Amino acid sequence: MLGIIHLILVSAFVAVTALLLGLTVSQRLRIRRVRMSWRSSKAKNVPVWPVLFIGVVAVFLVYAQNTFPSIQIPIYAGYLLGGVIWFVSALLSSSSLVTDYGIIPELGKSGDAIAWGQIVDYFEVGDVKQIHFVFIYQDFLGERKRLEITVPSTEVDRFRSFLRMNLDSRMEISEKHTIGRKALEK
Repeated sequence: MLGIIHLILVSAFVAVTALLLGLTVSQRLRIRRVRMSWRSSKAKNVPVWPVLFIGVVAVFLVYAQNTFPSIQIPIYAGYLLGGVIWFVSALLSSSSLVTDYGIIPELGKSGDAIAWGQIVDYFEVGDVKQIHFVFIYQDFLGERKRLEITVPSTEVDRFRSFLRMNLDSRMEISEKHTIGRKALEK
């Protein structure tokens, strides 16, 4: 009886994580005219919960096999498979996308997407390995907000060219830059 309950739980978990992966892939495929995409290379952007879950399942697998050898390995294999599917889904959803229409900072948070027309200003701050682009934009209520995107150094030149094409052409400097005290008085 306990084996049947475990089998039902494992099957449900694998089905739910497979559904999550399917939804993530379909969400990515629905986005049209993607020109660039990248995943963050920082260690802090590794999906923590799936990794922790896989680690806990692996520890329980080793413990159970040493303590209770009668527990079936396919049940643990199912949990590991579900954890791997969850990890892949979380990894895919952490991708940043640049399209003809705007920027999606994380695929899993498509509500944070901003259109090129919403961006009021931008600047970049960089270090050796990565460049951070900071965008000032207006949301649908007209409030100014800030979005920071980290671009890997291998993609910076290409990203700058998209910015020049989509932003610099419509952002014109209306007043002449002044230097020194006159600039501070304005």
